[in-house]
Amino acid sequence: MFKFLTIAFAATMEGTVDQIDSDRVITELVAKDGHIHETELPIWLFPCKVEEGTIFWIKTFEDSVTITCKKEKN
Repeated sequence: MFKFLTIAFAATMEGTVDQIDSDRVITELVAKDGHIHETELPIWLFPCKVEEGTIFWIKTFEDSVTITCKKEKN
């Protein structure tokens, strides 16, 4: 039961690309509790074109992690 609750609380984080440095990006991740964490990720992890200001979500499942980018309005 405890494992289920931990996964439920840490399931989704919203992030914003803050800086791009060649093959990596510095991002700000907002946890569900509102705390902001700065982290560095390789650019190849993203399934979209990454620019400063790109908004994305990291979704954690029991056996996988998925990154989804916000779609741009035309």
